[in-house]
Amino acid sequence: MIREAIGKHYIGMNKEFRFRGEEPGRLENLSDGVFSLAITLLLISTDAPSNFEQIKKFAWELVPFSACIVLFLMIWYEHFIFFFRYGLRDMKVIVLNTMLFVIVLFYVYPMKFLMKLLLLYPVALVLDERTLLEELSGMLKVQDVGQLMIIYGLGAAGIFTVLMLMYRYALKNARILELNRMEEFDTRSSMRTNFLMASVPLLSVVLAVVFRDHKLVGMISGFTYFLYTPLMFVHSLRIARQRRKLLTDISESVN
Repeated sequence: MIREAIGKHYIGMNKEFRFRGEEPGRLENLSDGVFSLAITLLLISTDAPSNFEQIKKFAWELVPFSACIVLFLMIWYEHFIFFFRYGLRDMKVIVLNTMLFVIVLFYVYPMKFLMKLLLLYPVALVLDERTLLEELSGMLKVQDVGQLMIIYGLGAAGIFTVLMLMYRYALKNARILELNRMEEFDTRSSMRTNFLMASVPLLSVVLAVVFRDHKLVGMISGFTYFLYTPLMFVHSLRIARQRRKLLTDISESVN
């Protein structure tokens, strides 16, 4: 239903792209069900509170839960854009989509686990929440931090690698899809964007492996994700500049 509602309104959508998948099929509906299941797993992984102390504990869960929801919605939106643009539903896309399902569902618990540690530990320190600090401290041994970063990084890299391969497949079928110059450029840009999104967690994994025995392995591999901000900022500026130039060239060639 979400796809159908968005598909009827083009506010915020790419006006230069001819959308070939405005009518969602069973594959897209199944995909929405998988993303819904992933969000449900985030919630049911928390025990139902039976006393006030557990109510307070449950309230803290809102922070990592919200962060995970945002990340999953970003992935879902990228997935939605792909099918809305190209409407591809052949066997290659089904295989890639199934790979994405597997990684997303696997990614649920490692992501929530890591988000809980990253987001709640500083808050618990500032507010001096002893009970929460004891719980968080008991969640992970220092020697296991590197392995956690590897598991998380492989999951994140896997998701964006599959999305990149989906866009690459659409680009390979540019003639069949009758993509024009602007549509090919946008497809190639999306492919590169997902490649960059996958490269940062892969770098984090490499650093976690190299420094696996170092006590600061979590900090070393974790700070890698701060590369997203300058990397995507520069990439977005470059794409925007190239896109404006291409639009100008197309407009001048038409006139």
